[in-house]
Amino acid sequence: MDIILLSPPVANFGQCSSGLSVLTAYLRHRGWDAHQWDLAIDAFHHFHSPEYLSECLRRLEGAGPGAAKAREVARRVIVDIEAAKDALRRPGVERDTDTMRWAFETINDAGIVMTAASLGAFEHDFRHFGIRDAFRSYESLGAAIGDPERNPFLDFFREHALPRLIAARPRAVGLSLTYFSQVLPGLTLARLIKAALPETHLILGGAYLTATEHDTETIPCELVPADAIILHDGEEGLDQWLSLVLRGEGAAESIANCYLPAGRTFRRAGARNIAHTDLARLPSPLWIADGLELDKYLVPKYPIPLPLSRGCYWGRCNYCNISCQTVALYRTRPPELALEDMRAAIAETGSNWFDFPVDSYRPKELHALARAVIDAGLDIEWGAEVLLDPGFLREGVVADLARSGCRTLRFGLESACEETLQAMNKPTRPKKARRLLGLCKQHGIQTACMLIAGYPTETQRQLYQTYDYLVENSDRIDFLTIHQYSLVHGSPMAQDPAAHGLIVLPQEAVLWTSIPFQNTNPVGMRNEDLPEVVEAMKEGLKEHYPDLGELWTVAIGGWMTFPACCGVRRELVHPVGGG
Repeated sequence: MDIILLSPPVANFGQCSSGLSVLTAYLRHRGWDAHQWDLAIDAFHHFHSPEYLSECLRRLEGAGPGAAKAREVARRVIVDIEAAKDALRRPGVERDTDTMRWAFETINDAGIVMTAASLGAFEHDFRHFGIRDAFRSYESLGAAIGDPERNPFLDFFREHALPRLIAARPRAVGLSLTYFSQVLPGLTLARLIKAALPETHLILGGAYLTATEHDTETIPCELVPADAIILHDGEEGLDQWLSLVLRGEGAAESIANCYLPAGRTFRRAGARNIAHTDLARLPSPLWIADGLELDKYLVPKYPIPLPLSRGCYWGRCNYCNISCQTVALYRTRPPELALEDMRAAIAETGSNWFDFPVDSYRPKELHALARAVIDAGLDIEWGAEVLLDPGFLREGVVADLARSGCRTLRFGLESACEETLQAMNKPTRPKKARRLLGLCKQHGIQTACMLIAGYPTETQRQLYQTYDYLVENSDRIDFLTIHQYSLVHGSPMAQDPAAHGLIVLPQEAVLWTSIPFQNTNPVGMRNEDLPEVVEAMKEGLKEHYPDLGELWTVAIGGWMTFPACCGVRRELVHPVGGG
């Protein structure tokens, strides 16, 4: 085995990150004996099991009267946990919100039990693992990783990961960190692998490490014992790195998107050479081959995360780091190759659900894909994240998307106030957004909108203008997610915060995507007031959006939102008004 690619805990229990399947297929296409393993789903089932939760209850038994409530929850969850997991796999559950709510609450209660049983040592649930103040510095992060009292993943990896790796003896191991929740467990695993298999080459990458590239050259090699870190598009760089370390071919300074150990920290290999993968040259991803067991995921049918575009064709929103963070050119997979991918995935997995993990998709190109699906007679159901682009209002576009199997579109509405949208440099216009949302609903496409509350120039009046818009258009929007504004590395606002009325404060964390700031805009809301404002907004909207804030719609990526829109052709929930 040349390389095994791993996704560490804590990650989505509804699907594996597409990165593993894409990279495994690419490396095999390049002649490498590559394998994949979603260790995150194995960890989920280990910790969310009657056996592990019973151990938690035993620890709680000695915790005194203050833990009485936690013991009560533990006894119930031990009995219900397997039934809750099975319920989310049951066909039709995506249309049974009561069952989904019960199952997610049971799984969430398991996290309450695990956290309580740690007696304050850590927080752990199906979305998150954290140790208080671990990311305050590299020293505190290293101490947290090595402390068995605070880090239960030490024992888990020793018992469930290292034996398999030692038996396989891969020449290289790649760890992909997609979410912040994977960082602490992932670095734990990296250190254990290097200790147990010192001759094995270790490489790290993934979307989260790309988002924290600003910190890469400060990471101590002692903390992260990797032989390389590859960021951005990983295909070309990973192939070049394997050629160098396993075959002695090539030169380190030519490896794309790569950082290598240099003394006590990491340094970029050669000049800044960002490589952008040509999506027309990729083979079809491998969804099962030698690693993924799709029946482990808690979904009624596996939603295949087929990536058909990269980057954002707009790429100018002031608050966003999608294009800046990835330095990404906007690219799409040609429709004829996308059809090949879909046919291969259906044959391999038996699933015809495709949830495209894209940052954006230009209407003209998504329409061409939909027409290709229709012409091919391919029976699929799909969803994607797109901009509220007026190009979707052109004659026949939304109708063809629906005919091709589109069941849901997720839109970054962010605000319904013209002034705020202009300040964001966001191309959305509320009146055209209303038309597009209504058109989607008329054709049976469920809609989801994402909102940002507390943009630095936004007043409460402007925020409640968005609130009124959401109430008025509740017949056109099915799912809502509301996020509080944060200043993130790689965004235009982070590159020139003073131009947006922000004063950057000292950073008190490492490997952190957000930047602490003070808002000096005289009309803007204070950061400390925002949580209360957002909660009041959510509470008022619950009357119009009963699913707002439900665990099955938020979680990591809202993984049951897409299945909830599939399975059968959905009838319109509400009649859609004109305009």
